[in-house]
Amino acid sequence: MTTTRRNGWLLAILGLVPVTGSAAGGHYVVDDTGVAAPGTVDVEGWYSRQSGGNDRRAAVLAYGVHPGVEIALEGERERVDGADHDLVGIAGKWTLADAAERDLGVAVAGGVFMDPDTDRVTEAELFFPVDVPLADGRAVFRYNLGWSHQRDADNRDVATWGFGGEVALVGAVSAIAEIHGDQRDRTEIQSGLRVYLADRADLDVGYGWERRDPDRNWWTVGLSASF
Repeated sequence: MTTTRRNGWLLAILGLVPVTGSAAGGHYVVDDTGVAAPGTVDVEGWYSRQSGGNDRRAAVLAYGVHPGVEIALEGERERVDGADHDLVGIAGKWTLADAAERDLGVAVAGGVFMDPDTDRVTEAELFFPVDVPLADGRAVFRYNLGWSHQRDADNRDVATWGFGGEVALVGAVSAIAEIHGDQRDRTEIQSGLRVYLADRADLDVGYGWERRDPDRNWWTVGLSASF
C-alpha cells in the first residue's frame, strides 16, 4: 500500500470516527484526558519491533492519588544496532474537565525523563490533551498541543501536536488511529485494534510508520490492566 493511500485511510478514520471513554494509553503518543481512579494502579507494557531489526520495550505504572490526578513511573529500553539505550521518568496528569460530565475533556500533563547510565535529565514535556466524545460515547476525537525539550537535539525546545481517535467496532473490539509531530519536522502515524479482554484489561495490536520515510516502520503489541 502506498504512503498516500495509507495517509488517506488514516485521515478518513480521524474525520469520520475520530475514542470511547477508555484511555488511549500504551504505545499511542496522543494522550487522553482520563486518569487512574483514586487508589487504583494502572499498569501498561508494550513491545515494538522496528524496521532494521531494532526493538523497544516499555512499561508504565500509574497511581490515582486524588480524584482527577495521577502520577506515573515510566521506563523503556530501546535497542538500536545492537546497543541498548534506557530511559526512566516520572509523569503526572490532572483532569481539568471530565469528558463524561461536560461532553468535553481537558487535562494538563507533563513529565521529566533521564538516562540512568549518566544520571542526566535528557527529556521533558508539557502538553494539554483534549477529548471530544462522539456518537453517544462510541467514538472519541483527541487533540494534544504542547512543548517538548530534548537536551541533545539540535532544536532543544519545540512545540508538539497530535490528533487521534478511537471508535467502537464490534463487540469488545475498537479501532485506534493517530498522527503526531513536532517542530523538528518529525511526523509519525499509528493505527491498530484494541480488544477489551475484561472490565479492567485490554490488548493492543498496532502498526506505525514515519510519514517522510515509510521504510521506517514498526509493529507493536501491548497489554494494560487496572488493579
